[in-house]
Amino acid sequence: MSPIVNKSRVHHAITALSLLVLALTIVGCMSTRGIQVIPVPLGSRGTLDLSADDIVEIMSAAGFSDTQIIEYGTEVHDGLAQSGAVQIKMGRKVEAIFAVNGNDIYISTRLRGYFIYNINTGWVTGERG
Repeated sequence: MSPIVNKSRVHHAITALSLLVLALTIVGCMSTRGIQVIPVPLGSRGTLDLSADDIVEIMSAAGFSDTQIIEYGTEVHDGLAQSGAVQIKMGRKVEAIFAVNGNDIYISTRLRGYFIYNINTGWVTGERG
């Protein structure tokens, strides 16, 4: 004799399980990015169109890995060129702020302190990275 199976209950259980797997997949995908680059308009302080070398220099000094620089460097570049400043967040914490003032980039980081990079002369407050 075969067991009596309520097909409706099985269907609901499979649907619930599928939704749970989908939800966990979405949360997993969201947490892998982890970093947000947020443009911050500065008004009259200006913008700069930095070279790739400058982006690597300032992001390295701020403590970002080569992989993070490759992945987020374009967003940092575009934010500084269009808005004049960017805030980089990991989760809820602000890890770094890059802000243009003339030919200088003011860099403030949560873990490494603050420093200034001039696009013409290099580090104003000493070499970093």
